[in-house]
Amino acid sequence: MEENGGSPTYELQELLPQRSRAYLVAAPKDYFLGPVFAATKQNGPREVTIGNRSYTIGGFHPIKRNLSPPALDVRHARAIFSLLSFRDPFDDDGTRLIRFSFNEFCRRYANSNGGRYARAIKDILGDLTDAYIRITNVTTGISHSYRLIERVDIEDRPIRKNNSHLATSNQSEMWFNGCTLSPEFSGLLNRITELQHLKLNVFTSIRSTLAQAIYLYIPSRAYHHTASNPFEINATKLLEQVSFPVPFHKSVRKRVFTMHEKEGHSVLQQLDHLETLSGHFRVALVETEDKSDWKLQSWLEKSPSASKPLNGSSKLVAAYLKSGRSQEHLNQALSNIHPLTDYETEMLETAQVEIGKHRRFFEMAKAILTNTRFAGLLAEAKGASLEGLVATKNPTARLIHRIMESISAPIQNTRK
Repeated sequence: MEENGGSPTYELQELLPQRSRAYLVAAPKDYFLGPVFAATKQNGPREVTIGNRSYTIGGFHPIKRNLSPPALDVRHARAIFSLLSFRDPFDDDGTRLIRFSFNEFCRRYANSNGGRYARAIKDILGDLTDAYIRITNVTTGISHSYRLIERVDIEDRPIRKNNSHLATSNQSEMWFNGCTLSPEFSGLLNRITELQHLKLNVFTSIRSTLAQAIYLYIPSRAYHHTASNPFEINATKLLEQVSFPVPFHKSVRKRVFTMHEKEGHSVLQQLDHLETLSGHFRVALVETEDKSDWKLQSWLEKSPSASKPLNGSSKLVAAYLKSGRSQEHLNQALSNIHPLTDYETEMLETAQVEIGKHRRFFEMAKAILTNTRFAGLLAEAKGASLEGLVATKNPTARLIHRIMESISAPIQNTRK
């Protein structure tokens, strides 16, 4: 619902318990470096500049200029991330097809597959098939326009419910089998260095669309800040950036962030302590020095594993240096550690590999090896388990041994 007075909007959210599964989604890095997706519904194209790239987010057609396709907002971002949670990151057959159950898609999007939620989500997916994104190089002025979804795979089938009055009518059920990404968007997702990860279950736990829009990009600004030196942004500027209506009065601007505080779910309360890949997002609202406005302060409390110094004498580090590579290259690789994806976790579980106490090792190995090589080793371990090949010690030790062999192999033997 949308309340009066510029309050946060709550949409497509049912108060059901979060599913225990945490889906890790890889998406274009720019989606998290700027306010790409608006906090409220948009009536026309919206432009955001990130570095040397200017984005036009929906609301235009590159050929039929008299058409006004849907403009995109944070609801569509949520659908994109839910969609990408089904994508196999190592599927390189070029089909660009993502298959999934629509019921499961609704659950990942809204923790519900109820009828009214499903209808709204179908409309949002329809917007994604019609809308375009334009990326313009600020230096050259050259633009490229593309859609995110090229087509959806839908079947119409006879009504199955015998007790339904519709079963005797000419109507049919719509079965949603999946969708095909556009070549341009698929190409972006294959550029590993241009991607950033998002914990989907954390993002979908946020009820307010304003809080969702803030969570998508402010943590990247707060990453290097602490409680004693927070990142600061005026409330007016922040609301403008995420295209949320800016109240004229300072007191009402504050109310945007603090409304529903007694119930425990104000925008500030929804954002504070939220988990990120490297720690917990912290926020506070304070007055500006001239008392003319409020400002949002934010910083990141790093998790112990993210701030834990690397042990230079560890076997993994020693194996890497033994291969002839430099400490500098090792530091560069380990500065880009990401959690295991659901796909990787599923392969490890199928391979009967113990993940718990070895998770940090696997994440470091993944950062050092290429994604393709790491996935190949996991696939070998999975295949060995399915074929019933008995390990000398156990499946976990066998995989760790293979990873160490790959990391310590001389440089000339690992280049392709």
